[in-house]
Amino acid sequence: MSTHSNARSLKLIDPETASEPIADAFALLPVINVFRAMANAETLYPHFSNLLLRLFQPLELDKALERMIVLRVASQSGCFYAWRQNVVVAHSVGVKDEQIAALEKGDVKADCFTEAEQVAFTFTDEVMQLIEATDETYDAARKHFSDRALTEILYVIGTYMLIVRVIRTGRVPLDDEPAASPQ
Repeated sequence: MSTHSNARSLKLIDPETASEPIADAFALLPVINVFRAMANAETLYPHFSNLLLRLFQPLELDKALERMIVLRVASQSGCFYAWRQNVVVAHSVGVKDEQIAALEKGDVKADCFTEAEQVAFTFTDEVMQLIEATDETYDAARKHFSDRALTEILYVIGTYMLIVRVIRTGRVPLDDEPAASPQ
């Protein structure tokens, strides 16, 4: 297993020689290249892996919608790595092929999505592009989601915006195959 893809990519930490805190963190999630790259920050990755693992546990936010939001972040960020990996996870929580195909085309208003899902995608897009949702979108989201669920959506968006930036800026190479879902 190579620890470098090229001179411009972040080093991929080898699970066999990782420090104890990183090895413990690697035990929580699949050891895929993005996490191996993120593990360069030994001061942060063990804590981040706990947060990420928590996102795979039950939230108030519906698991299928959560994963569709992740796919939207990956798509809007032009991050094939995150898209491919999270299609696997999306399937594991019941996201339908029709929904994945619509998200891949950018058709967030497709009939296969509920009104609440469509609002969540608009909310996601605005948070990513504008930093904050417009009043109109925020009010629409409040009709469908509690403060807790809206905050969970923000955690999901922010977490995956970080991940796609590490992948793209760190030039993290694709894994040979996407990992199975950790849930």
